[in-house]
Amino acid sequence: MMMAKNSVDQTSKHQRENRIDKISKLPDELIEQILCFLPTKDAVATSILSKRWYPFWTKLPVLRLQDSIHCETRRQTMIKFKQFVSRVLRRNKAVSLHKFHLNCRPIYERRCFNTWVCSAINKGVQEIEISISTTPKHHNFLRLPCQIFKAEKLKFLKLSGRILIDFPGESSSVCFPSLKTLHLFYVNIANEESFGKLFSGCLVLETLILETDDQEKTLNFKIWSSTLKSLSINFRYSEHKLEINAPALEYLNLEEYYHQVSFIGNLSNLIEAKINFNHGIRLNHLIRVLYNVKFLSLASYWYSEQVPHGYAYPLFLNLVQLEILVGLPGWDVLSHLLTLSDNLAILVVENNSTIDSRWTQPEHVPKCVSSHLTTVSFKVFQGLTSEMEVIEYLLKNAKVLKTMQICTLDMSPDSKSFTLNKLSEFPWGSRTCQVAIQ
Repeated sequence: MMMAKNSVDQTSKHQRENRIDKISKLPDELIEQILCFLPTKDAVATSILSKRWYPFWTKLPVLRLQDSIHCETRRQTMIKFKQFVSRVLRRNKAVSLHKFHLNCRPIYERRCFNTWVCSAINKGVQEIEISISTTPKHHNFLRLPCQIFKAEKLKFLKLSGRILIDFPGESSSVCFPSLKTLHLFYVNIANEESFGKLFSGCLVLETLILETDDQEKTLNFKIWSSTLKSLSINFRYSEHKLEINAPALEYLNLEEYYHQVSFIGNLSNLIEAKINFNHGIRLNHLIRVLYNVKFLSLASYWYSEQVPHGYAYPLFLNLVQLEILVGLPGWDVLSHLLTLSDNLAILVVENNSTIDSRWTQPEHVPKCVSSHLTTVSFKVFQGLTSEMEVIEYLLKNAKVLKTMQICTLDMSPDSKSFTLNKLSEFPWGSRTCQVAIQ
């Protein structure tokens, strides 16, 4: 038995050595690329494999540094992490850094933290991600070194967690000549002036993602940019105000709750928009701004304005896909948008209300329904009278409809069968339409 066990161990060891040998035969450049995907701690650990492997970790242009949860409770562990980060940065021989990712807790001296960040900046880093975790014992915010806001080669900046964005006084300045992407996740923005300085210092910014749940203050965020192409905002339950002037914008995602939003100028280059408001959508205002989109998603528990019939609105001539969460008076909104969207091909509807509100048919069959609508999907179908009326109208008038998918909410097999039989009794305008109930 002992000989058999030794034989198995030798075989296993031989297999591991073969795998290592195969990797070792790879070119140095490929090995370095592979190590760039690993946490830097693991990349450094490969240095013990052989003499050839030892220098690889010192040449990596990508550093991924993360402390341990024990750094907060064990002083020696914290000291070892500090020494490790300092050693990695000091020994790094890459011509320039491509990425510098730092995920840690707010327990380190500001001088130490600043030294790490500035070391990366001095090596011409192009991408920085800094995440400061919240801990039970430490609720303070870290202030970033001023050098990071003047990094000439930085193209991507992502900040999250307990980081303070504050530029007091006239002497504080921001200049990002190369920054294309900025992500701010739940950082502490001190005031409107600080955000204004940060944003205005992004001279060629194309993508901005801003998420905050700060309810202690109300700020007016002014997003004015001639270069911005993608904007995503989520204020959650905060009552911030938002002002958007971005004529080059192509993608817009607003997921907010109690805010006020205003648009200055037009968004003639907009391709896709996702609007999710919990407090109510000012539909009349949005239609005038979003008229050029190809893909539109509207979600609200209620619409803060009635849809005025006979009012002159621009047509959604480019709109091919519409997703709408029906609120109050949501069916009127759907009817109105169908009338405005001549080329609509895909319609996704979700009714979030258990109130059986009335469906009012358009005065005339919309052009999109009769000539272009090919796919309809109903989410969370409840079998309400209004839902059946909408489905009957679309089945009757959609001449080129190919697919109608109905996703039910806790509906029994018998109820599904009954609904399907009911639908089969409706007049169908398309002979090729397939209806599925899930």
